[in-house]
Amino acid sequence: MKLTRLRKWLILINISISIFMATLDGSIVNIALPTMAEKFSSNISSIQWVVNAYLLAISVLLLVWGKMADIYGKKRIFMIGFIIFTVGSGLCGVSNSLLMLVIFRVIQAIGASSMMALSQGIVTSIFAPGERGKAFGITGSSVAIGSLAGPTLGGILVDSLGWHSIFLVNIPIGIIGILCTYFIIPEIKEEPDNKSFDILGALLFAGSILLLFMGFLFLQDQKISNVGFGLMIVASLVLMASFIIHEKRISYPLLDFSLFKIKLFLLGISTGFLSFISLNATIYFIPFYFEYVMKFSTLKAGILMSAYPLMTFIISPISGWLSDKISYRPLTIIGLSINVAVLFTISTFGTTTSTFVIVLLLALLGTGSAIFQSPNNSSVMGSVPKHQLGTAGGINALFRNLGMVSGTTISVILFSFTTHVNINKLTGEKADFQPEVFLKGFSVVFVFSACACIAALLLSVVRISLKRKKA
Repeated sequence: MKLTRLRKWLILINISISIFMATLDGSIVNIALPTMAEKFSSNISSIQWVVNAYLLAISVLLLVWGKMADIYGKKRIFMIGFIIFTVGSGLCGVSNSLLMLVIFRVIQAIGASSMMALSQGIVTSIFAPGERGKAFGITGSSVAIGSLAGPTLGGILVDSLGWHSIFLVNIPIGIIGILCTYFIIPEIKEEPDNKSFDILGALLFAGSILLLFMGFLFLQDQKISNVGFGLMIVASLVLMASFIIHEKRISYPLLDFSLFKIKLFLLGISTGFLSFISLNATIYFIPFYFEYVMKFSTLKAGILMSAYPLMTFIISPISGWLSDKISYRPLTIIGLSINVAVLFTISTFGTTTSTFVIVLLLALLGTGSAIFQSPNNSSVMGSVPKHQLGTAGGINALFRNLGMVSGTTISVILFSFTTHVNINKLTGEKADFQPEVFLKGFSVVFVFSACACIAALLLSVVRISLKRKKA
């Protein structure tokens, strides 16, 4: 497929828009949750399903969309995802009840999952190995922009136009994205042996992932007992075992397990999974530290937190460009090493830690993440056959989401076990809050995060040694 340089970069801009929208929609909603709760006369637990439903639907469908793209073509499926996301956004914007909003958020997420699953596969198909890292760096910046702009843009829109506007703003951007997809992106399809889609496999897989993620979410919010959580995990494992048995018996499975025999792919997604476990605990707990220990205002906390995505935005393209020049291997090691050092240092935070040190460490954490993520994604997607890029992109995105949910859940459990305080019920209890108790749990969480990052670092070292032996 021969494309002009201009067209390739226009395609990348279109992909970046889709990533920005999906990321923005994940972060922009949080700022509007209190307003929505008041509007619908709902408690925090109920309104949280506006976020949870979106996350669950995306996670369940990532692999499904990836496989469909490998069968029917990436352009077609990507554009369908863009259309569903845009329509879903409009429906969310006209919702007049919490139930309607949650249902329409699921529709919105169905489209978002397609865009997330296919973006990496399209980039890999369009860009040659020598320029792929830079392209992934730019998409990494799009994620950072979405995370950075979400709270600020959401606050402005909710304050001036109401909560509906945070969804309606997606419509014009979505229409532009749909048109760009139709006119700019070429049809990308490696002809498969057949065009059959494994419906039973998709249902078994979706059921397993749904039970797993809901179990984590319920446990995190302490809405389920340990026994109940165990039963959900067992049910999830039974469905996953049934899925694997089914997949190995049919000729054209939803998931070709030969992908996991590619050691560079398996180690790459495992490394990414561990890195997201460590980072999501950070993103979740730092705001509590700002508000309850340092007594920062919400505005100041938000500004300080922006140091992380801001550095990710700046460093990601540079890291991607470097990976094209010197390969991903040294960069993944350097990025994870920075994060290990930073996470251990953050675990020593106290009541007198200077604001300068906090901002510096958050900036370094964003730098380390950016140095690692773009080269790692490039290496993962570059290790698989072209006809499986859609599936590989779905798996990579699924492991990322699983790492994020697992990281938050495990860190909340560790915090609660250490302090006997439920972090999710801390709001409104500032009068009884004890900073030294919080810091005890906070320290344990960040030591855990650093250890998860060390495990990712060790896997990266193993991946390098495999590459050298092969060479």
